[in-house]
Amino acid sequence: MKRLLTRLLLGLLLVAPGAFAAIPVKVMVLAAFPPELAPWLKHMKHPTELKIAGTYAPVWCDARQVCVTETGEAQVNSATTVSALLASSQLDMTQALVLRAGIAGGPPWGQDTLGGAYWSDWVISWDLGHHLTAMSHGQPEPRFLPLGDDQPPLGTEAFKLNPWLVNLAFEVTREIPLADDLPAMNNRKLYAGQANRQPQVGIGATVTGDDFWSGVELSRLAQQIVDYYTHGAARYVTTAMEETGDADAMARRGLLSHYLSLRTISDFDQPPPGETAAAWLLEHNYPGGRIAFENAYRVGNAFVDYVLAHPKQIAQAMRADRVPATHYPLSASEAMGK
Repeated sequence: MKRLLTRLLLGLLLVAPGAFAAIPVKVMVLAAFPPELAPWLKHMKHPTELKIAGTYAPVWCDARQVCVTETGEAQVNSATTVSALLASSQLDMTQALVLRAGIAGGPPWGQDTLGGAYWSDWVISWDLGHHLTAMSHGQPEPRFLPLGDDQPPLGTEAFKLNPWLVNLAFEVTREIPLADDLPAMNNRKLYAGQANRQPQVGIGATVTGDDFWSGVELSRLAQQIVDYYTHGAARYVTTAMEETGDADAMARRGLLSHYLSLRTISDFDQPPPGETAAAWLLEHNYPGGRIAFENAYRVGNAFVDYVLAHPKQIAQAMRADRVPATHYPLSASEAMGK
């Protein structure tokens, strides 16, 4: 009997990891760095920690088959981590909704403000293109020129996300009360039209780049890039660092229709009038940071609960044919306004 037990134990130790059933993940939440990850882990009940080859950090999964991980910041970390998750024999991601939930910068115009939560309808690369300095009214002004001419050559410059899923997420969460605080309120007063703004849930485009930029002219350039790829149909609302990496990894597995991005504004993408961008970045990094972290979890978790309660509806919303084809008929000369 003792010899038999020894053989069984050895067999369990030697069996290949893939021999065990993969976890059928229902939701995978992606955080870029520890403060984004913390509220998810804090509220998870008895999560199991998994070591997945190729990921930036461990993956934690609970009994509901909701998992969360830290991808690391920037597109290369997000793309490699998401690719590793999708390829892992320890996880079955084929039916999973993948949710990027984190903070972002945003412009101080319209109804957008610190603490606001925005579901991305487009995720667009800030980096992939030519960034030029043109003269406008005697002053240098940054301009954008896409790579290639009639078609972007890489195919990863912009991704239109699943409108069925984006609109459903917005409708489910649009009335959620969002956190606000005094530091955010005081910061808003420095910007025209912001003093009485309150955070709300909305939809808009996320511009993704690996550099942390700031300035009025660069904010206008972000909208110019969004205008080019969406033909003026989308509105730039947040700037972040990971989404195009996520989206490309999902698309290569035929799972882009399963992907959502939720961004909350922690800081404006430009200094207030009278301040330089350099000084403002050094002195006032994340005036809306506390409420942005809170609202990313508050809104994201509300939709996760909805996903778990409505599996058939979510499965229909995530169908592969829900992602429309994206076309770029503008030529380089048209993009430059010639």
